[in-house]
Amino acid sequence: MKESLRKMPSILKPIGMGLIFGLLLLTSCVSNKKFLYIQDKGNVKMDSSEHIIVQPYNYKIQIGDILYISLLSEDDKLNKLFVPSAQGQAMVGGGLGSPYYFTGFTVDPLGFVELPYVGKVKVSGLDLDAARNVLSEQLAKYFKVFFLQVKMAEFRFSILGAVNAPGQFFFQQNKVSILDAILRAGDLRDNAVRNEVQLYRQYPEGVKMIKLDLTDRSIMNSPYWYMQPNDLVYIIPLKTRTVGDFSSFERSLATLVPIINTFFLVVNTYVLFKAISQ
Repeated sequence: MKESLRKMPSILKPIGMGLIFGLLLLTSCVSNKKFLYIQDKGNVKMDSSEHIIVQPYNYKIQIGDILYISLLSEDDKLNKLFVPSAQGQAMVGGGLGSPYYFTGFTVDPLGFVELPYVGKVKVSGLDLDAARNVLSEQLAKYFKVFFLQVKMAEFRFSILGAVNAPGQFFFQQNKVSILDAILRAGDLRDNAVRNEVQLYRQYPEGVKMIKLDLTDRSIMNSPYWYMQPNDLVYIIPLKTRTVGDFSSFERSLATLVPIINTFFLVVNTYVLFKAISQ
């Protein structure tokens, strides 16, 4: 490369040096701050013990939700009516999705869930503890001793856009942070816009879109830090990409080195042709 610079015409030397300098600048000065999650930007709220304040997760049951309701009483035959069947468990094991679509208790369009013996009980708009209390009051009319569990049977969310493994995912737990969800989708790609993540959340009135900044640690203070069932997360890809993706040193070299090599090949050809013509 040095020999090529020495032989090239004086008018082309500044161009060659500029290309080399530009390569070094691009591969050494690109900041990685836009690729880092939950950075401390000085606006995160903490308590007196310097713990980050996270808002409590308190999901309200909505129409269409599927509940896991388990009853233990002195009547074994009745208990079996509240326990998901082995056939349903086999379905999820076979990769056909959540078994509770077939065996759980679905909240109907009016907000009611229908139980054996008890009938229909309205649970929409209640959190899980309140729903369990309401159902327990109804069951107490028929049973003296029983134990009741009420949980979200199907925690489903979708992630698409600039992630490595987009799709629909299921969790069998109540609290899932947005970073847990992104990890399930194989993490974000290098061209993902991390400070304008779009979260689409369902409410009884409709769907609301919220923009989240994953690079700011204060997202943990947000009511949207925890995912909710049926959430949709869309990761926006960068609108434009200059000469390649400069998110890493290797990709910058892989993109620009061939351009530099082509430039010097043209220069060498020009110098050789000029030497022969003389």
